[in-house]
Amino acid sequence: MATTSAQSFDPFWFLRLPLSGDVNQRITVNYAGNTLIEDRVITEVASFGRQIGWLSEITVALANNESPPERALRKLENAMKEIDAIKERVRKSAVKEADEALDRLKREHREAYERLLRNRREEP
Repeated sequence: MATTSAQSFDPFWFLRLPLSGDVNQRITVNYAGNTLIEDRVITEVASFGRQIGWLSEITVALANNESPPERALRKLENAMKEIDAIKERVRKSAVKEADEALDRLKREHREAYERLLRNRREEP
């Protein structure tokens, strides 16, 4: 049931339809990249809209034979550094996870582990 504080009381709480209240969900569209990296970029660095905004400011200035805005350049350069760092952390994490998975496979399913290694060596 709804809370009874004066600020949040809703006398029509029983009329609420599913999903008619506060619903907050991130929707990630993955066209080509790594969704883990993309999600971290938009949550830790900047939204795609902000990144496009900086690029737009820089592009319009250059198209008008003007110097690009320093603020937009600085923000874009910082974002690029942060994105590169995220990519490196994700790459290291993937290698670690693969290594741990191979160790587990070797321990728990020795024949499958050896078959996997043979198949990987035979690939062109």
